[in-house]
Amino acid sequence: MLPIEIRRVRTRRERKTFVTSAWRFNAEDACWVPPLIADTLKYIDPDKGVFFDHGEVELFMAFRGAEPVGRISAHVNALHDERHGPGTGFVGFFECEDQAETAGSLFNAAENWLRARGRKTLRGPLSFGIYDEVGVLVEGFDTQPFVLTPHNPPYYGRLFEENGWRKAVDWYAFRGRRGVSDEGVDPRFARFSERVLRRPGLTVRNLDPKVNLERDVKIVQSVFNSAWDGNWGHVAITDREFDRLKEAVLAMLIPELSPLIEVDGRPGAFALALCDANVAVKRIHGRLFPLGWLTLLTTMRRTDRFRLVLMGVLEEFRGQGLETALYHQVMRESIRLGYREIEMSQIVETNTAMLASIHRLPVERSKTWRIYEKDL
Repeated sequence: MLPIEIRRVRTRRERKTFVTSAWRFNAEDACWVPPLIADTLKYIDPDKGVFFDHGEVELFMAFRGAEPVGRISAHVNALHDERHGPGTGFVGFFECEDQAETAGSLFNAAENWLRARGRKTLRGPLSFGIYDEVGVLVEGFDTQPFVLTPHNPPYYGRLFEENGWRKAVDWYAFRGRRGVSDEGVDPRFARFSERVLRRPGLTVRNLDPKVNLERDVKIVQSVFNSAWDGNWGHVAITDREFDRLKEAVLAMLIPELSPLIEVDGRPGAFALALCDANVAVKRIHGRLFPLGWLTLLTTMRRTDRFRLVLMGVLEEFRGQGLETALYHQVMRESIRLGYREIEMSQIVETNTAMLASIHRLPVERSKTWRIYEKDL
């Protein structure tokens, strides 16, 4: 067997090889959904990617002869340093053959690069930030991932652990099938939610990209950065990062399932639901051109799956039932609209309040993603 050679990724052509190598490790998996090639290329381009405004990145690929057998990113995040203190480095975009030695070579390259930048602790995979694709899937390999969530071969977690990584934190998905029904819901849940929604001074409206778009975008960004401030690994989203997310979200947003609650005229809470674009992305094999975009838009409109991707309640309004009211509103409307499948994800295991609320719903835990860490 030829030895492993680690090469740094420098040119656009090499970055394309970095992106498309994912097919080598996942193409035989019926559940895997390929990345959008053009979008990923832009994201990892130092001249275009929003992460590079405050982050430094090195991309590595492993080759055996001319054959690509693995990839990884190493990166530092200045905003994470400002919030949580310096010393933590990250890896992401991990793909690898089922060989501990190959994974070890990739990890060593990333570790050496991060050690040279004064990092003492490694975490990953994060590609690149905490609100991008995070974690290694360790449970739930038998179902297709919902939009903007990772899927990988079952052996990836073992490759991390065999190379000295340990669990840092888990993130969960909860899924309801047909699912989005009231069956099994404690009737007291619905009655309590209705009482909350009738409270004086409380109003509910839907986020609608066709009405007051910029106002609502700023509201969501403000509530999100504040409501999620105490979450594990939180780093506030910059304006440029939010603009990037906004473009993707607007294409997938389901306004009727994305309520905004205002209390006495002030934003207090919101939920954000996206149609499961993965159903369409899988059909176009990651390629938007020449006609992939048309297939994408057409198929997205037909899907009966959606993901509740974000929910935020400002601290001053917590404990008043707004979380329950949001869930109830989304579930009730999804039934009316005919959706058959819902996923609520990715929810960090340390968010005990949200997990307690979800356990009242007719959903079951369906997937677990793990972020690993390692001392240098």
